[in-house]
Amino acid sequence: MAKRYSGLAIDKADDLLYGRAKTPLKTKSGMTLGGGVVYPELNFTLPAMLVNDETFPEVRKHYRQIVTGALRRAAELEAPGVQLEFETLPDMTARPEWGIELCKILLDGMAEEAAHSGLKSVLRMTPNDNREMVRPPVLRSGRYWDSMLKVFDESARLGAELLSIESVGGKELHDEALTMCDIRMVIFSLCVLGTRDMRFLWTNIADIARRRGVHAAGDSACGFGNTAMVLAEQRLIPRAFAAVVRPITAVRALVAHECGAVGPGKDCAYENPYLKAITGFPMAMEGKTAACAHLSPVGNTGCPTHC
Repeated sequence: MAKRYSGLAIDKADDLLYGRAKTPLKTKSGMTLGGGVVYPELNFTLPAMLVNDETFPEVRKHYRQIVTGALRRAAELEAPGVQLEFETLPDMTARPEWGIELCKILLDGMAEEAAHSGLKSVLRMTPNDNREMVRPPVLRSGRYWDSMLKVFDESARLGAELLSIESVGGKELHDEALTMCDIRMVIFSLCVLGTRDMRFLWTNIADIARRRGVHAAGDSACGFGNTAMVLAEQRLIPRAFAAVVRPITAVRALVAHECGAVGPGKDCAYENPYLKAITGFPMAMEGKTAACAHLSPVGNTGCPTHC
């Protein structure tokens, strides 16, 4: 049964501290997210290249080098632990066997470094939400839905402990709302269409997590609030309008936690401080020191770490 929030888990601003959450999350390797230690989260992708049958051997090589090099460096720097996030590219979700194989490469690399140096690590698996690749979007059935669920399920079976996504339900309407600066349409797309899709989607993700003994982590309104921010920084829409849009996204993202997500929330979810105050769960934040951070004087306030 879905949980309903009617108050704040953290009701004092002074209690919103990096590295501390009211409800910490312990991983199988012994990391306690939100237990007092701020862990780095590493996000990575491929160089500019095609992903197809011919190039996939090179893709495998890239991910193997990434996980080996990054974790070796983390161990040399005596990091207390590292969280890796694998955000699949669209082709890696559409061809689930690709995403699953790359997930295994990352998990194998994590196990090898743990055996070598004792480095603790955990993998966040974030399949790309391909459901908007058909128009109008087909959100609750079809090959894109099925392939996405397969990536979630098999990755969890292999040992990816944290399941996340940047979901897109309602985005086709929200994109129009942003270009027209229509706040009513923004609210409808996020708080009506978006929340309905979130409830359906996260009920399924939470079911997979429970069945596989892992954690539903959290969603991100990156395609909504962060799109507004980028458009504002390009002077295409007013900054004041984008600033209003971004807290509205918290209404949509909260549904994941109502359905069973326990954090850490996605790094690119700038609504996470709201979610942490409401739920008490650990959250990740990206910021000005993140190589892939969005350009914004208001958005880049932290680091890609757990808060």
